[in-house]
Amino acid sequence: MNKFAAGVVVAATLASPLLAQAQVRVDASLNNFSYTLVDLLPDDGIVPSLSIVAPGGFAGGSRIYGNLSQYGDTVPQLDDSRTQSTTRYNRDITARVDSPAGKASASVSGTDFASLQLRTTASTTSTTAGTRQTNAYASSNIVEFVLSPGTQVSFFADFNGSALTAQPKGSRFREDAEIEGSFSLVGYVQDRAIGGDSKLIRVKAANGYYDASPPATMSAHERFSLTFDNNSAFSSNLNLKFALNASADTQYYSTLPLPVPEPATTAMLLAGLGLVAGAARRRRKIQGN
Repeated sequence: MNKFAAGVVVAATLASPLLAQAQVRVDASLNNFSYTLVDLLPDDGIVPSLSIVAPGGFAGGSRIYGNLSQYGDTVPQLDDSRTQSTTRYNRDITARVDSPAGKASASVSGTDFASLQLRTTASTTSTTAGTRQTNAYASSNIVEFVLSPGTQVSFFADFNGSALTAQPKGSRFREDAEIEGSFSLVGYVQDRAIGGDSKLIRVKAANGYYDASPPATMSAHERFSLTFDNNSAFSSNLNLKFALNASADTQYYSTLPLPVPEPATTAMLLAGLGLVAGAARRRRKIQGN
């Protein structure tokens, strides 16, 4: 076996485990929901309360989405998406997209507000060509809550998210993993919005050819809150929305970027060019004589 063939075999042997393990994975969850009430008008004779009243119009519910796509030089190409929505007042729902290229899953569950849980997971696996992307999304709307007049309500939940890439920076893979949690609360009095609160949490990890790339592994654990004050003399209908989005992206590059020379290498190159130029001048001087 010649040296070139032997080198190819060795390189393939070393690369195979690396390629097989290339994976981007993101996980996110939202649970441990609770709320507290504060009486803003202690002398109004109204006991603070948060009651459940079935709305006459939009009834809330849950929606989930999963997508897996593979394109570029990879054969076969694929694009698989699943979207589901629940019926009125129902929040339990699950979707899953699964293939050798990656996985995406999303779910919403819980019999009441305290047991409500949202989960999303997305991951990719890579071979030596093409691009693979997965996305998982879960959301739930709650519109049954009615807040008493002169009352402040604060909603709480635990957000947990992690993003992980597998390849070192400078490899033939560029990997991006991101989780986003968005939460909003709007209060309505007689069908008119009178205030609200919102929160956004983002977790991102990446490996690639960017000097300012985020770390390869990131995680967040946060007890977030949304607060609304009903300062009116009427009860307020509340609209809460919780959403988690997880995305993973793996791209393979057939060629690596040109390396940036080290300072010492650059200095040696300049010195060499100076010697060559000097030798050329001496030859021209001798020939002139």
